[in-house]
Amino acid sequence: MKRIVISETDEYSGETTVVGHFDLDKAEKFEEDTEWDGNNMVSVHNVGQYGHQMLLRTAGGRWILNSWSQWEGSKDIYGYVSDERARDWLMVNKDYDVIEKYLGEIEEEKGPGRPEVGPPTNLRLGEDLTAKVDAARHEGESRAAAIRRLLTEALA
Repeated sequence: MKRIVISETDEYSGETTVVGHFDLDKAEKFEEDTEWDGNNMVSVHNVGQYGHQMLLRTAGGRWILNSWSQWEGSKDIYGYVSDERARDWLMVNKDYDVIEKYLGEIEEEKGPGRPEVGPPTNLRLGEDLTAKVDAARHEGESRAAAIRRLLTEALA
């Protein structure tokens, strides 16, 4: 049994507190993925040329992130991470089967964009009504926002 102690250091006082421990031999290990940067194989997790990470899942179901460096004298760092942080790490690592096994189904594609205002309503206004809506638009206001505003005012 190889028991690893997990501690946290207060950034202001420098005081270290033991927050838990786990058995490394019983933990499931997920190695980092690497990619060629033109000179070396480096971690996909943006930890620099010499930095590395491994995600672990303890026998008790907790996620732990292990970080280390190839620099001489550096030490392994172990810390608990949330399910959300583990999911993000696994997504970058392209371990989709692990995500679905432990964290549930992978949601549909996410990206930037405006949040949905409500369910879509499709209608044809005709040229005359479209021209009137466009004339009533405030500067910088989209046609859809103008229609919402005008309907709200009319129904109030």
